[in-house]
Amino acid sequence: MNLGRFSSKALHALSILITAVGCFFVAFLGFLIFVFDTYPVNTGSMTPAILPGDRIVVNKLIFGARLYKNLDFLKGGALKTLRMKGFKSINYNDVVVFNRTYPLSFDIRKVYVKRCIGLPGDTIWIRNGQYQNSSIKTQLLMEHFTPKTTEYATDRMFECYPYKEALSWTIWNFGPLYMPRKGERIELNQTNIWLYLRLIRYENGSDIQFERDTVFWNNQPLQTYTFKENYYFMAGDNFANSADSRYFGPIPETFIVGVVPLKINAKQRWERL
Repeated sequence: MNLGRFSSKALHALSILITAVGCFFVAFLGFLIFVFDTYPVNTGSMTPAILPGDRIVVNKLIFGARLYKNLDFLKGGALKTLRMKGFKSINYNDVVVFNRTYPLSFDIRKVYVKRCIGLPGDTIWIRNGQYQNSSIKTQLLMEHFTPKTTEYATDRMFECYPYKEALSWTIWNFGPLYMPRKGERIELNQTNIWLYLRLIRYENGSDIQFERDTVFWNNQPLQTYTFKENYYFMAGDNFANSADSRYFGPIPETFIVGVVPLKINAKQRWERL
């Protein structure tokens, strides 16, 4: 028996197997980055559309896959991304997955799934538990939401963004809050400072200071500010029990992972959202 010849064939077969496994892994990773991904759901914030135990399918082609220019954010550095061209923009009532935003710092390990009810340029407010948008009829916004539970309606634990006592916003009576558009300039008056200070700090990091109701950039007071990103308002269908933009404010476009067209329910059946 020629052991050398057998060993050579075995090594050749092993190298082919390793190459095939490596190619499969790279292709699978590319598929997750550029095309689709799935996430388990363990909360009831999107009931009845998405239930605990369901698994959501995220389509990254619709809005465009998000690529990282570097990995500095893993060590607390600034998040720098590139968005590939998608098939369409995010629209009203799209179910969207995005990264954790409270506090407003990027965490790749944490994701939320909510419904988009506010696009850049919209003004959002809530009156008596009813969402309203300056650009779309109220009934079109509220058709997906479960009714509020009245026992929570006056509970102070539901105070919310921007957590300014003078505004007295709650999840039942909120706003108006404008969703900034990229390149848009606002006046930094006393109200706008509180509404957008977190966003300004997110976009500029340690260059921003806040003292005596004034925003400073590199020690120079700012009278106006021009936004560097688009922002969205995301809300959970379970109105009374959802951590969403009522609590953590507008969502930066950079944080968006993709749109959810489908879910896999607990019985392993596919359902369209």
